[in-house]
Amino acid sequence: MIKSHLLAIFFVIVILPSVAFAQSEIDKDPFTPGNQFDQKPLDEHEKDMEFLNQLWTICIVLIISMIIARIAFKIIKKRMQPKEEEE
Repeated sequence: MIKSHLLAIFFVIVILPSVAFAQSEIDKDPFTPGNQFDQKPLDEHEKDMEFLNQLWTICIVLIISMIIARIAFKIIKKRMQPKEEEE
């Protein structure tokens, strides 16, 4: 039972965010010659904004993952406590 909970936590924390925020281009082959030069180069400000956007995305995903993990651990802890029988 604990293994299934740990597997679910692993899935939520590791696999789900990577699937949700995966960026892939299926239309273009990255190994075709000249493909890497199709886009215009970014200036310094655009590079900083791109980096900041990626950083914010990573931080938000990490915080949401930690909140989900904390809730999951609380649920697991509550279920592992012996139940008191009332008479």
